[in-house]
Amino acid sequence: MFLKRNKAKLTALNEFDQVVEGNSLSKDAWRRLKKNKMAVLGMIIVIVYSLLAAFATFLPIYAYDQIILDHQHLRPSFSKNAGDLMMETKLEDLYFKAWRAGSLQVTEEQSAQIKTWIAANETNKVWDFCYAEGERQKAEGTFTFSSADQKTIDRLQEKINNEFLINVEKVLWTDPASGKVHNLARMDFLEIEKIYADLLKIDIAVIEKQTREEIRNLVLNNLKASTPDLSAEEYEANLQIEMDTLGEKGIASQGKTNLLGKIKTTITRTAERELRKEISEGKAQFPIDREITVNDQLTAEITATKKHERKYVLGTDYSGRDMLSRIIYGGQVSIAIGLIGTITSVIIGIVLGAIAGYAGGKIDFLLMRFVDIMYGLPYMLLVIIFMAIFGRNIMNLFVALAMVSWLTVARMVRGQVMSLKNSEYVEAARSMGASTGRIIFRHMVPNSLSVIIVYSTLRVPAFIMQESFLSFLGLGVQAPFASWGSLVGDAVNGMTLYPWKLIFPAIAMTIFLFAMNFFGDGLRDAFDPQSKNQL
Repeated sequence: MFLKRNKAKLTALNEFDQVVEGNSLSKDAWRRLKKNKMAVLGMIIVIVYSLLAAFATFLPIYAYDQIILDHQHLRPSFSKNAGDLMMETKLEDLYFKAWRAGSLQVTEEQSAQIKTWIAANETNKVWDFCYAEGERQKAEGTFTFSSADQKTIDRLQEKINNEFLINVEKVLWTDPASGKVHNLARMDFLEIEKIYADLLKIDIAVIEKQTREEIRNLVLNNLKASTPDLSAEEYEANLQIEMDTLGEKGIASQGKTNLLGKIKTTITRTAERELRKEISEGKAQFPIDREITVNDQLTAEITATKKHERKYVLGTDYSGRDMLSRIIYGGQVSIAIGLIGTITSVIIGIVLGAIAGYAGGKIDFLLMRFVDIMYGLPYMLLVIIFMAIFGRNIMNLFVALAMVSWLTVARMVRGQVMSLKNSEYVEAARSMGASTGRIIFRHMVPNSLSVIIVYSTLRVPAFIMQESFLSFLGLGVQAPFASWGSLVGDAVNGMTLYPWKLIFPAIAMTIFLFAMNFFGDGLRDAFDPQSKNQL
């Protein structure tokens, strides 16, 4: 026992009795990376972005796909809630109309300035001036709204004070036979179908027929959106192919989603009636978090908040969705596209490039001629054709972007392997009987890491930009999902009126792309064996 303990404490010493610490490529790379401040900053930013995207579900933000049409195009604000901004927008419109009608008195110079702004399409300046001037004159008592305008303001204020938003968090079903409570979202389609039929007190066959018809209509609408100008017979033939491809499993999955949505809508209406009654009696205290009973078997956990008390620190989009949530969830899609596309292309490129470089001869010739042929094809056209044929969804987008992105990696790795395969350590490995796979992937590829890492970090931003281009063409991420590229594309048309919709996603994407480039440069320097002894 004593010998074992002493043996564990033994350390390597040099001739001066100093402890010799072991070193490795990773330790040395980390030591060098820490000295590059921009690379460390880039690494921190990438990590923060990745954590925000990964844990977006747990962040205290609004749902990214929740549409509130009353909150369309609300500007960013830290202090004012949605109701305040809605009232402000309405007042801007009324003050402008009052100026046009002549009831809001301004000087000739001010009137000329307003007309100049209108001619220059600087609408925001017009609204801001009319609102500020109208509020000033109203406070001084020199301006009053007409009775019709005042009624409009009063109706809006009543709406702001009384409207609320209900969210069904969880629907629970109690089995009458066993008494066990089940989460409806985790039950299968047939069980939910029966529960929904019992809730509406109609025959289950009617529900089944209605659900299948809804799915057919949904698939048909998607076909018409993706392939317009077809005849009725062609649509019917394609619809049958799509339904066969979907299969019973796919129909059950879509049907479950539809029925869950209908059950939640029914529960929401029931809760709305109860809350409106409580509001009229003065008993409602928001925010509300309670469990309501739907029938003997169904209960639901709901939350209710004042609809117009929300605060949007980054504003809202054209559908009244929170831009902060859209940007964070858009980061999920953009970062995933960049990482998955890069990892896939790098793995394929490393394998094929290493085999071609090490084997040489006919294998190298055939692989490189195939690479040359693929290089000759228009890359984005291939991606667009792939998306048009196989459908516009995220998984197809991953495959399409990674489809021919491995070509440059394969050539680089081939060149590196060819330059290294006659090195001394490779000859030593061969003489010791190491297999071809071990020589390539345990010796040659690690010594090519600096080139591979630099290329990989450059490919992540490239994939994000390519996805942005596809989203701009309508072939990228489809609603309700979002990416940084789709957010920028959606904001281009209204960038003069609503600049925050373009600025914030563009800033988020730009910061991440710069951080990836700084981080990639730092990793290149850290893993470069040639400059290891210069520090």
